[in-house]
Amino acid sequence: MLTYHKSEARDAIAELRSSPRGLKSDEAQRRLRAEGPNEIPAAQGPGIVSIFINQFRNFIVYILLFAVFFSALIGEYADTVIILIILLANAIIGFFQEYSAEKSLESLRQMNALRTRVWRDGEIVEIPARELVVGDVIALSPGDRVPADGRLLDVTRLAIEESALTGESVPVDKQSAPLKGEDSVPLGDQLCMVFSSSTVTRGRGLALVTATGTQTEIGKIATLVAGAEDEMTPLQVKLDRFGRQLGQVIIGICVFVFAALLFRDYLRLGFSVDLMLEFALVAVSLAVAAVPTALPTVVTVALSIGVKRLLHKKALVRRLSSVETLGSCDVICTDKTGTITANQMTVVRAWSPDGEAKLGGEGYDPTGPVEGDPGVWLFRAGQVCNNARLHQDDADRWVVRGEPTEGALLVSARKAGIEYEVERLDELPFDTARKRMSVLVRDRDGARIFAKGAVDVLLQHCDRIFENGEARPLTEQDRNHIEEQMHSHAGEALRVLGFAMREAPDEKLTEGGLVFLGLQSMLDPPRAAVPGAIESARRAGIRVIMITGDHADTARAVGEMVGIAGTALTGQEVATMSDAELEGALKGGASIFARVASEHKYRIVQALQRLGHTVAMTGDGINDAPALKVADIGVAVGSGTEVAREASDFVLLGDSFANITDAIEEGRGIYENIQKSIMLLLSGNFGEVLIIFLAVIAGLNLPLTAVMLLWINLVTDGAPALAFSVDPYGKQIMRRKPTPRETPVLPKNLLWLLGYLGFTGSVIALGLFYFFGGASEEGVRLETAQTMVFNFVVLYEICLVYIIRAEYRVGLLANRWMWFAVVLSLLLQVMIMYTDLSIYFEVQALEVEHLLTLGASVLILPLAYVLWRLGQRLAGKSALST
Repeated sequence: MLTYHKSEARDAIAELRSSPRGLKSDEAQRRLRAEGPNEIPAAQGPGIVSIFINQFRNFIVYILLFAVFFSALIGEYADTVIILIILLANAIIGFFQEYSAEKSLESLRQMNALRTRVWRDGEIVEIPARELVVGDVIALSPGDRVPADGRLLDVTRLAIEESALTGESVPVDKQSAPLKGEDSVPLGDQLCMVFSSSTVTRGRGLALVTATGTQTEIGKIATLVAGAEDEMTPLQVKLDRFGRQLGQVIIGICVFVFAALLFRDYLRLGFSVDLMLEFALVAVSLAVAAVPTALPTVVTVALSIGVKRLLHKKALVRRLSSVETLGSCDVICTDKTGTITANQMTVVRAWSPDGEAKLGGEGYDPTGPVEGDPGVWLFRAGQVCNNARLHQDDADRWVVRGEPTEGALLVSARKAGIEYEVERLDELPFDTARKRMSVLVRDRDGARIFAKGAVDVLLQHCDRIFENGEARPLTEQDRNHIEEQMHSHAGEALRVLGFAMREAPDEKLTEGGLVFLGLQSMLDPPRAAVPGAIESARRAGIRVIMITGDHADTARAVGEMVGIAGTALTGQEVATMSDAELEGALKGGASIFARVASEHKYRIVQALQRLGHTVAMTGDGINDAPALKVADIGVAVGSGTEVAREASDFVLLGDSFANITDAIEEGRGIYENIQKSIMLLLSGNFGEVLIIFLAVIAGLNLPLTAVMLLWINLVTDGAPALAFSVDPYGKQIMRRKPTPRETPVLPKNLLWLLGYLGFTGSVIALGLFYFFGGASEEGVRLETAQTMVFNFVVLYEICLVYIIRAEYRVGLLANRWMWFAVVLSLLLQVMIMYTDLSIYFEVQALEVEHLLTLGASVLILPLAYVLWRLGQRLAGKSALST
C-alpha cells in the first residue's frame, strides 16, 4: 500500500483507481456498499437502568445487603427497612449525579454529519459527507470542515487549522508536492495531506479521499476511545478493598462469637438445635452492628457536596466518584495548546531600528501593556497588511475571524494605540511560494504599499530602512543586524515576521524598492496564572508533564516560561520505544513530549499508571480524547472540542491550567473529610461490637439492644458523619504529598488510634454496664445498666467527633453544621430519655448521680487522646502520619 504523503498525486490516483475528476456515480455507490458510510458507528453507552444498578456495585453495599437479609431472618424488620431506605437514597443521589450518558463516539460521529462538494461524473456536486468513499475527489474552500482524510492534488494558498487533531496553534500551509524522507512523519508535518475534522482557514484545494469513517485518523481515535474502559477510581479501589477487609473481619467475628458461645455453654447445657440457633442469631446481630450503615450515603453526600464546591471553582464534574481522584493524583499530564496557553497567537516582541517593545496581555484582549517604542509604522503595517477581524462575541470575549497570526497583529496595533484608516486598493496574497503578502492602500497622504512575510524573503525586496522618522539606504551591516534580531527572537521559539512599506504615487502594486520597518514576533503564550499554578502543584508533590502536538522548540520554550523542566522527547522517539524504555524515560525525568499523536499520549498515560502513578490528563482537542478516557482523571477545558469534553471526568469551565490546582485542593479536602467520616463510623462501630463481644464472652447480658444500635449508627453517628462533608480543610493540605494509590483509605496511624479509642471506650462502657447491674436478671437494674451504656456510647461518639477534628487540626468552631448535628443528636437523645419514646427504646430516665457518672466517664476519652498524642510525639510521629 502506498504511503500517500510520500507519493506523487498521480500514483495515489492510480492506486485508488480514480481520476483527477473523481469517480463515476455507479462506482461510488458500489464502493459505498462495500466500504460502508463515512461515519463512526455509535457506541452503545450505559442505559438508565445500568447507571442505577452500578450504584450498588460496591463491596460495602454488598455487606449492607447481607445485613438486610439477616436482619429480616432474625425478625429485625425495622433494621431491614431502614437499611434498604439508606441504600436506595444512596443509589438515587449517585444516579442523578452520573446521569450524563457517555457520548464520546456520538460526538465524533456528528462531526461527519455535514455536506461536502465532490467531483462526480465529471462535475462538482454537493452530497452528504457520509456518502464519501475512498477515491472521491473533494473540493475545499475557506470555512469548510474537512470531511475525510485525503491526499492533496491541487492547492491555492491553502491553509488548514489542525489544532484539535495535532495540537499545533497556527494553521498549516498545505502543498500538493509529496514529502521526502522517512515514512513515519507526524500528522502536523504531512503537508500534502488533509485530515477529517480539521478546518480550512484560507485558500482552496482539491483532495483525493484516502480514508473514510473508522479508517481516518479521527476514526482511529474513536477506536481508542471505545477501547478505553472506565477504570475504578482510586477512591473506589480503596473503598472496595476496605469493604472486603471489613467483610472478612465481620465473618471472623460471627464465627468466633458463635464458637465461643458454643464452647462456653456446650458442657453445661449439652447440644441443642435451639441453642445453636440462638447463638447464631447473637453472632449475626453482632455482625449487623459492625456494619457502618451510613457509610455509602456519607461518601456519596461528601462527593456531591464536592461537586457543588468545584462548580464554584469553575470545574464541572461528570463522574461522581472521580471528585476525590484529583486530590490523590501525583502526575498531571497537560496539553499545551488551549490549556497552558490560550490557543491565541499573541505578539510579544516588536523590534525596529528605533527601538524594541515587549507586549503584555493575554490572548486576543487588546488592552495589554506595551513596554518600549519601536515606532508607529511597524504596527500600522501589521494592521493594514491583514485580512482578519477582531471583535467581541456575545460573552464579551475577544475573538478573531481569520488567521490567528493576522489576529495577533491586529491586537498588537490596538495595544500600541494605532487606529490607521486606509482604503485598500489592491492585494498580492500570501502563498507558500512567495512567503509574503503585499497590499496597496490609500491614506490621507496618498497611496502606500505595505508588505509582511518571511524576513529573509522580504529583505530581498528592500533597499532602504526606516530609522529616526526617515528612510535611509539599507547597508550590509543593517542586514546582519536584522538577521541577528531575527535569530534572537526565533531562539525563543517565536514566529517572526518582517514588515516593509513604500510610497506608491503611481498607485500600482509592485514589490521592489521597499523600506524595511522591523519585526513582530509572536507565539501562543502561557496564561498568566499558569506558572504559579505549576509551582503550587510542585509544592503539593505533583509532577507536571507537558504533552503537545506542537514543535519541540516551541514546547521547550513554553515549558521554560511556566517552570516545566526536564528531558524533551518527540513523538517519533516515543514511537520507537518499547513500553519498558518509555517507562525508563519517564523515571529518568522526561517532562516534555512534543509532536506527539493520540496513540503516543495514550501510551504515556498508561506507562505512568504502570509505574504506580495516579494520572490526571488535561486537554481540549480530539487528539486528547483517548488519553483523557484512559487516565485516572480526565480533565477537559470547556472551550475545547465536544469529543474531549465527553471523554473526560471533569470539564474546566475556566479553561486554564490554574483551575486544576483549585480542583486538586478540593479533591484532597473531600478525601480528608471522607476519612474523618469513616474514622467516626468505624471507631463507633468497633466500640459497640467490642462492648457486646466482651459482654457475651463474660457471660453478661447484652449491653445494647438492636434498636439502640440502630439509633446510634444512623442518628448519633450519621448526622456528624454527614456534617464532616462540609468541614473546612486542613491548612497544610496542599503542602502534603499525594496519597499513593496503594495506601489504604485509613493509614496505619489512624487505624491504631481508632482501635485505641474503641478499646478505651468499650472498657469504660463495660465497667459502667457491670457496675449498674449488667449481670443482673432483675429487669429494672438491667434496663438501668443498658441505659447507662446507651448514653455513654452516644456521648462517646460525640467526643470522637472532636478528637478526630483535633487529629486533622480543624478549629473547634470552624463548622457550624457540625455543631448543629451534635446539638441535634443531644436533643434527640434527651427526648428519648425523658419522653414517651423511652418505652420504645426500653430506657429509664437517669438521675443526677447517673449523669455525673456519665460525665466523669466521658472525660476519660479526651485524656486518653492527650496521652496518645504525647506518645506519638515522643515516637517522633505527627498527626496523620502513617
